[in-house]
Amino acid sequence: MFKFKIASLFFLLVVAFSCKTKKQTTQTNPKEVILPKVETSNRAERFIQTLLVKKNVSESFWFESVAEYKDGKQDAELSVEVMAVKDQFIFMNVKALGFVNVARVMIQPDSIRILDLIHRTYISASYNYLKNFTSAPLKFENLQNLAWANAMFDPTIDSKIDSSNNQFSLITQVGSAFQQAVYNSILQPQSLRLTESGKAETMDITFKKFKEVDALRYPMEILINIQGEKKMDCTFSISKFVLIKKSPQFVVPRSYKVMVY
Repeated sequence: MFKFKIASLFFLLVVAFSCKTKKQTTQTNPKEVILPKVETSNRAERFIQTLLVKKNVSESFWFESVAEYKDGKQDAELSVEVMAVKDQFIFMNVKALGFVNVARVMIQPDSIRILDLIHRTYISASYNYLKNFTSAPLKFENLQNLAWANAMFDPTIDSKIDSSNNQFSLITQVGSAFQQAVYNSILQPQSLRLTESGKAETMDITFKKFKEVDALRYPMEILINIQGEKKMDCTFSISKFVLIKKSPQFVVPRSYKVMVY
């Protein structure tokens, strides 16, 4: 029944765990950011600096979520536990039906390790492994950005900026790929799109249902759509979020097949 291609599942999870919690949340009215009226180049530079200053940050977090997965051939509902410590690790524990262990993923600054519990396989990879999924130069810092509900790639002074209807759109080139990030009036990401140059491949991420959580604003829901050789959709709903540090358990059984990339 659970014949997931673990690479596809892993990629969806890696890009999707940034949504947060419903615990102790209150709706607030955001204040619009007024950009200073200065010379064009300085205005753009200050805008980028403001975006970077307003990024979500915390030392650690833990949450549980439900992920509804569809790829055109199969539908599944997965339980995903996520814990992270800033600049150290991002860990995911994935289950089906609430009790069938599917995978454990340990993402660290120098490596990505996956326990495929369905096929009893251990994958140890460098970040070159992600080139199997995208030409965008993904590193730990990019995955960490998403973990805190930020744009995957930080904007730069070379990013193309457009504004309309109290929203700001920034297009940033990352290698041979492009990231389009749409921000609201308080400079918080609303959606992201990654496109591949010369390829009909896109990945769209939409953040929804923003709430106030411990003085930070996080999306309560995240939608992911990947268009390429095959279509994949995933919707995450989050619960039991706390800003605490937890230590994950990641032990490789001796009987598992080992694959090193």
